[in-house]
Amino acid sequence: MATSVIEICNSALTDLGEEAIASLADNTKAARLCNQRWAAVRDAVLRAHPWNCATALIELAASATAPAWKWGSAYPLPTDCLRVLSVAASGTPLSAWEVQAGLVLCDETGPLSVACIRRLDDPRLFDPLLCEALSARLAATLAYPLTASTSLGQAFWSLYADKLREARGVDAREASPIPAPAPTTWLAAKLGR
Repeated sequence: MATSVIEICNSALTDLGEEAIASLADNTKAARLCNQRWAAVRDAVLRAHPWNCATALIELAASATAPAWKWGSAYPLPTDCLRVLSVAASGTPLSAWEVQAGLVLCDETGPLSVACIRRLDDPRLFDPLLCEALSARLAATLAYPLTASTSLGQAFWSLYADKLREARGVDAREASPIPAPAPTTWLAAKLGR
């Protein structure tokens, strides 16, 4: 497990055959690229998978301003919310909601309970598989600017996809299974129930 952003960056750079850096402020092309791309890569990888280490349960209060149309209420999300996983009101999951411009929109009027992925800035909190996925995606992102090799970039995009699949399997075993949705009236009729 990584203990710093530099460790994750150096893992990606080493995989690309580049020299390690001591700081994101180093005066090297590799350090400048890592500094420029780290935050976007981190957020994209966190958003790509419901990482257990980045999942949070939060309560949201409705905004005083209602949406212009379609929905009855708007609930502002915290700025570190990268992805909404589920929304519930009074303990019951909502079947109709959407996220737009940092707001959860729905027709509920009371507080909402939201499961979301939040931005993690401290690599000491990262799951080891998250560190590997970050390193692979960073290597894929940096491959062409550092090595001018599109095939190396493609190899790291494949490795990143493999790391996400592995994480999905591991994370899924660290929680109870998600129950199947109740059949609709049409489906129940079709099955004779």
